[in-house]
Amino acid sequence: MDRVRTEASLEQWGILYEAATRIKERKPWEKFWDMDLIGIRYGAEEDTVFFSILGRGGDCYGIVVYEGYEGLNSFLMLTMQERMNLSTQYAMSRQKNLTCYWGNRDELTEKQRKIIKDLGYSYRGKNQWLYFMSFEPGYYPYNMDAAEVQRMSGYLQDLELALQCYEERNKKVDFENGNMFLLTFSGDKKTWNFAEEPLPFTAFQFGNLIITDDELLADLEQVPSCSAILEADIAVMGAKVTDKKYSRPANPSIVLLGDAESGTIIHFEMSEPDDDPVVMLAEIVLNFIFQYGIPKEIRVSNVIAEAALEQICGICGSKLRRIKRLKGLDSFCESMYRFGL
Repeated sequence: MDRVRTEASLEQWGILYEAATRIKERKPWEKFWDMDLIGIRYGAEEDTVFFSILGRGGDCYGIVVYEGYEGLNSFLMLTMQERMNLSTQYAMSRQKNLTCYWGNRDELTEKQRKIIKDLGYSYRGKNQWLYFMSFEPGYYPYNMDAAEVQRMSGYLQDLELALQCYEERNKKVDFENGNMFLLTFSGDKKTWNFAEEPLPFTAFQFGNLIITDDELLADLEQVPSCSAILEADIAVMGAKVTDKKYSRPANPSIVLLGDAESGTIIHFEMSEPDDDPVVMLAEIVLNFIFQYGIPKEIRVSNVIAEAALEQICGICGSKLRRIKRLKGLDSFCESMYRFGL
């Protein structure tokens, strides 16, 4: 269920713009690559906030803030998408972060340009226009709400301190081997400590879907086999869905099941923002099995879909095969892209 959206006041935006403007003066992209993560810890390790600095290559300047382990995991999905054979569209649709960009005027919405004008800022030229975006899984990137603006202001103020500590420390961190530069605050934030520490994990944590319904699992073992060879996948078409029940435009996933030999689409379902597409995929495959029988083989193209179906295939004895390209489903998705569906 979407929370009620509250817009930030001009005063709140002003605090955020001031903090980001001070960060820009330090030019952190001259010291960090986008994979060189800075951590700020306020309490439990799993609540650490991770910062990625954009712009060392000179193309896009910005600061991306990943809150907690969930945020870090979405960062790792993006960095490992090619190795996992995930589409850019899918990886971007599952991002969870708060981002600060210095871009071009035409990248900003009318609302973002108005905030800048009302605050009295004036920007000229390429990669100079400061704006902010919020990324949530299942949604399109959108303007930050009041709570996000306040959190981002605090994060950037603390990042300023972290950057100062890093410069004063004058010692290189071994980012290449999975370490981060970590600033840790005391409970009252009156004292802090900075050090080099290993990241909590350096590979995307996809996690296998585990079904715990004993009755369902017992029924699954009794289903007869069939000769079907299936393709299963989760795709993102980039169809912006605006609805009053959403606090921002949705970016739904499409869960697909097809016949590998004929290319026929057996099932096609669009997710809601709060749906888990991985769970939806498992449910669709289970429905097929109970209706038509255990397929001879199910083909997937990535570890996300594989993790969704591994337990099911293991119990019913269906072969689960990961291949680079799902010809039938990929052809269907390409036609949808072509016709703008």
